[in-house]
Amino acid sequence: MNNKLRTFDLTKLLSVDLKQFLNEYLKGKWPSGMSKEDKQKYLKKTSRALHEALGLFQREKKTPITMFENREYSSLEVYFMLRRIPGVGPKKANMITRDFIYRSLDLSQSNPWFDQIKARFPNFRVVDEKLLDMPIDVHVVKVFNRITGRFQGRWKEELPNHIQDILAFSKLAFPDMPAKLDQIFWTVGREYCHERNPRCNECPIAEVCDSYRSMK
Repeated sequence: MNNKLRTFDLTKLLSVDLKQFLNEYLKGKWPSGMSKEDKQKYLKKTSRALHEALGLFQREKKTPITMFENREYSSLEVYFMLRRIPGVGPKKANMITRDFIYRSLDLSQSNPWFDQIKARFPNFRVVDEKLLDMPIDVHVVKVFNRITGRFQGRWKEELPNHIQDILAFSKLAFPDMPAKLDQIFWTVGREYCHERNPRCNECPIAEVCDSYRSMK
């Protein structure tokens, strides 16, 4: 939406046919194995969440920019502000907060949302990065379970326990900013550590992977 509208102005956001916009945007981007029915469910669910989020901003007479003030925020403060927005679950809230931290520390070059907030509120920044948990998705869980040798069996049924282990491991690996681990695991999971036919011989972390070592 930012690429199309170049703004987070609420009036312009509310003028968009959200379902049609998402449908056009996602052409050519859908996963190859996704059914037509699942695509329609996703479009319906996501457009509804966006509509509800815009409704929240409208009721509170705010925008995604003016929901913030011209000051410094802790990472957890931003996390819980984002969690109020319909459609923003724990994973998305962690990811957005992490990206705001990256921009605050000049570890990334651009983020449209952060940059528009910063343009209006020069003192805006996000700190206390060590308090933020890493975002966790299926790729992160998959990679963690493989490198610790626990991928076999019914690991999906033990997901809550594994999530707790991943959070603890992220703090051990990057105590100053545990969320850093997400980018590593997510990239490995998408590019190399496929659930079927993983590309272990090309994986950059193969040498620390228990599953890979067990195959040698």
